[in-house]
Amino acid sequence: MSRTLVPAMRLALVLLLPASLAAPMLTASELTAQPIAPRLSVAQVADSIAANGDTARAVALLDSVVRRDKRNAAAWHQLGLLFWNQARSARDPNFMKDQKKIRLLIAADTSLRLATRLAPDSARYWLSLSRFNIQSGVSTMRFASSGQARDGMTAAERSGERLLMAEAADMAGMAAWRSYDALANRGLPSGMSKVQLGSNNNWNRNNARDYVNSIASKIEPPTGDNDHASALQLFARAVGADSSNLRYSRHLYMAYAERKKWQDLATVAALRAGQFPLDYQAQLALGLAYHRVANEKGATRAFDSAFVLMDETEANRLKNLVRIMRPRARKDAAGQISDSASWSKLPTSQREGLEAMFWMMSDPLALTQENEFRLEFLARVVFADFRWTIDEIELRGADTDRGDVYVRYGPPDFEMTIPGSTTDSRTRLDGGVTLVWDYHSKLTFFFDLQPGFATGRVSMFDRNYVEGLRDAVPVSFANVPATRLLDTIPIRIARFRSGADSSDAVIAARVPIDSLVRSNALDRVPVDIDLRIFDQYVKVRGLESDQLTFSRDSSNAPLDRVWSRRLGPGINVVRVEALQADSKRGARAMTRLDPTTNVGFGMSDVLLGSKPELRSGIALPSRWRDIAITPNAGSFARNSSVGLLWEMYDLIPRDGMTKYRVAITVERADRDGVTGFAMRVLDNLGQAVGRAQQSRDRFTISFDRQGGALPVLVEYLSLDMTQAPSGGYRLQVEVTDLSNQKKTARNTEFRIR
Repeated sequence: MSRTLVPAMRLALVLLLPASLAAPMLTASELTAQPIAPRLSVAQVADSIAANGDTARAVALLDSVVRRDKRNAAAWHQLGLLFWNQARSARDPNFMKDQKKIRLLIAADTSLRLATRLAPDSARYWLSLSRFNIQSGVSTMRFASSGQARDGMTAAERSGERLLMAEAADMAGMAAWRSYDALANRGLPSGMSKVQLGSNNNWNRNNARDYVNSIASKIEPPTGDNDHASALQLFARAVGADSSNLRYSRHLYMAYAERKKWQDLATVAALRAGQFPLDYQAQLALGLAYHRVANEKGATRAFDSAFVLMDETEANRLKNLVRIMRPRARKDAAGQISDSASWSKLPTSQREGLEAMFWMMSDPLALTQENEFRLEFLARVVFADFRWTIDEIELRGADTDRGDVYVRYGPPDFEMTIPGSTTDSRTRLDGGVTLVWDYHSKLTFFFDLQPGFATGRVSMFDRNYVEGLRDAVPVSFANVPATRLLDTIPIRIARFRSGADSSDAVIAARVPIDSLVRSNALDRVPVDIDLRIFDQYVKVRGLESDQLTFSRDSSNAPLDRVWSRRLGPGINVVRVEALQADSKRGARAMTRLDPTTNVGFGMSDVLLGSKPELRSGIALPSRWRDIAITPNAGSFARNSSVGLLWEMYDLIPRDGMTKYRVAITVERADRDGVTGFAMRVLDNLGQAVGRAQQSRDRFTISFDRQGGALPVLVEYLSLDMTQAPSGGYRLQVEVTDLSNQKKTARNTEFRIR
C-alpha cells in the first residue's frame, strides 16, 4: 500500500463516524442477518437501504465494511456519496457555519478520493469526485474537477464504456465552461480600481458606461477563447458519444449560441431534430438560431413545433408573460392586468386570452406572417435557459438574475468582467468578479460572479435600482431590427352608436408614403396598405388590403385613407399598416378601443374633417351619415377650416323639444414661438355662432341649441382657423342637456401644418 494512501485511509476512518453522526455499529450476526441478495454488492445493498430512508443504517453498514477491508473502493465510493447527499443542501460559495455539515463534506471528499485511488480505472468513481468538486464552495476544488473529469474520460475510453465517456466529456466541458464564464470579456483594471456601488457611488448613473471604462479597459481580442474552445470540443464529444442525452445537447447549443455561431447551432439542432423527431429542445434551438439570422418563417415554424411536442407545464413556463411584466401594480394602472402579481391570480383560460391580445398588440406589423417581438421573447427565454441553467440545483436559466435581465432587455450591447466584487470588500482567495452589462438605451447592470461557480447575482447594492427599473421599463425590444424600419401612421377614430352593443367607427389615417418608397431602386414602388380590426378574442372582424404603386420620387405626399366599419361589443383593436416588402420598410398605427355605454345620455366622438355639409336631398340629418365630410387624421393645412361632426343621444325633451348648450374650447398645445391666435366657429350656413372668450392661447365659446324630441341629434360646425399659426391644438366639445343640466364632453387634438 502506498505511503500516501495509508494516511488518507486513517484520516477517513477518523472522519467517518464522529460520535454525533454515528449509528449503532452492526454486529457480525446482524450483518449476516441482513436480507442481502447474493448478486448484490455491499455498496448496492447500502444504496438500497439509504433509498428506503435509513441513511444512518446504510452508513453503519459501509463503515463496518471499510474497517474490515480498507481497500474496498466500491464501499468507499458509496460512503462518499451518502455523506455528500447528507450535506449537499448546506454548500455555500461564501461561508458555512454548520460544523456537522462541514465534517460530512470532508468525509465525503476523502471517501470519494480514496475510491479513485483504489480503483483508478473506474470512470464512475472519477465522475462522482468531479461532480462533487464542481459544486464545491472552494474555488481550488471546483477547478480540480476538470482534471478529474478528464481522468474519467481516459478510464471510460480504456474500458469501452461509451455512456460514461460521454458523461465525463460533458463534465469536463462544464468545468472549462465555468472557467470561461469568469474569464470571458475581461477588463484590465486601472491600478487597484474596482466597481463602487451603493453609498460608495459617486458617479452619474446615466454615464455608467463612461465610469466603467474609466476604471478598466476591455482586453481585445476578448479573453476566454481557449476555455470556450475547450468546452465546445468536449460538449461535441459528449454528444457524439451519446446523442440521446438532452443535457449534453443543451450544453453544445449553449456554446454555439454564446459566440453567436447561429449557422452552426442551426446545423447541429437540425441534425438532432431529424434524428429525434420528438425532441422539442432541438426545435427550440432551431427557433433561436433562425430568429437570430432573420429567418423569421423558420423560427416561427420551429417554435410552434416545439410547443406541440412539449407538455403543457413546460410550454406555460416558457411563454409566461410574468417574465416581462412589472413586479408590482402601479397606482395609475388600477384595474389593469399589468403586473406579475395580478397576472398570477387569473385563471388559465383568461391568461391565454390576454396573452394572445398582448402579442397581437405588440406585433410590429400584422402584414407580415411573423410576430417579431414574440419571436424575440421566445429566443431570449431559450437562450437564457441554454446559457444559465444550473442542473445541480435544478435552476432554469431564465429564472436566474442574468436570465431575468436578458429576457427583459435582450443581449447587452457591451459586456465586461472586472476583478473584484461590488458586494464583498474582503480579499478572497477565489477572487470575486463583477460582470457589467450595458445597453445603448443607458441601462446598466452589475452582477457579482464567483469564479468556477455557475451563478451570477445582481449586486446587492444595485438591487433597488434594478427593481425600480423593472417597474419603470419592464421590457424593451429595442434590439429587434423591425423596430428600426417602422414609421408612424397618424390615425383618428370616431365612434357613433349603432345599436345596443355595437358602434360604427370612422377611421382616418395619413400614410407616410415618402418614408416607405425613398431610396428604392424601382421606378414604381409597390406598397401594401392594410386595415384590420380584432375583437376581444383576437379574431379578425374586419380586413381590407390594397396594393398601390408610387413613384420613388421623395416628393411623395402622405396618403390620406378613410374606412368605415361596424364594431362589435367588448374590446376592439384597430390596426392600420403599410409595408414596402422589398425594403422591409413599414409604418403602422394601432388603437385599442375599450367598450363604451350605448344607452342613456351621451355623445359620440368628434369626427374631424373638411367643412361639413348636408348631403343632397337631406333636409334634416337623422344620423352622422347624412353629413358630407372628408374625415381627417388630425393634420390640417394652414389657412384651412376644421370641420366638426358629432351625435348626441337621449336628451330629455321638454314641450316636444330638446334644448342643449354646446361649449367649445380650443387651446394651443405648443407654447413656443408665436403666441396668440384668432378663430371663429361657423354653422352650416357659414355664419359665426356664439360669443367667444379669447385669451392669448385659448379660445372658448358656448351657445344654446334646440332640436326635435329625437333619440339622436346631429351637430356639425366648422372652426375657421385661417388666422391660426401652425402647431398643435387641444379641442374640447362639451354638451349640456338643459332639461337636467347633465353634461358630457369629448377631448381630442389636431395640428395645423
